Amino acid sequence: MLILFDAYGTLLDWHGGIAHALAQEDVPADEAARLANEIRDTQLRLAWHAALTEAYRDFDRLTLDAVAHVLQGRLDAPAVERIARAQDDLPVFSDVAEGLEKLRGERLAILSNGTLRALQAALAARGLLFAFHHVVSVDPVRTYKPARRAYQHALQTLRVEKRDVLFVSSNDWDAAAAEHFGFRACLLSRSGSRALPYGRSPRAVIRSMADLPALLSSIRTP
Repeated sequence: MLILFDAYGTLLDWHGGIAHALAQEDVPADEAARLANEIRDTQLRLAWHAALTEAYRDFDRLTLDAVAHVLQGRLDAPAVERIARAQDDLPVFSDVAEGLEKLRGERLAILSNGTLRALQAALAARGLLFAFHHVVSVDPVRTYKPARRAYQHALQTLRVEKRDVLFVSSNDWDAAAAEHFGFRACLLSRSGSRALPYGRSPRAVIRSMADLPALLSSIRTP
């Protein structure tokens, strides 16, 4: 079985990394956390709009646009660019290294809305680039998850069948869409928050990457 991970918010702590970048520009910590959430929300809304209208711009550009929009002239252009480029050097969540170690020997891959350049930079910065057999960006098909074409792109790139994929995401909309597409989807909910009622729920919910081996075992047990 192939374990296919989302990247931002699942393996890479997008909010923490962007909040830190804001703090480096002398934004107070509590405000930096709030602004990081607002930037993320704006970034995703731009991505979903681009997917629905087929007016594609890559994720690096969307991130820069989201940062500039939310900050609205509060910081100068070089600072805005530094914050957007922090996406290249995001921290990983505390359970990721141990979780990946427990999955050693499994076939692991990533499917992300991010550009391949940014994904490879962030993974390499944390020594994780070679932990994955393949890193798949939606960029070649010029759309974004949760569009079905994004998940289909992963199937074609990785040459697997839907039934042989366990898709893991901490974004509830992503896990629900992957389940609807036909993957076995798992919501990694570190905070314990419930998914919204999208109409198709992921078949599993876990609290930590350390829970994945037991989930895999249960899937493989007839």
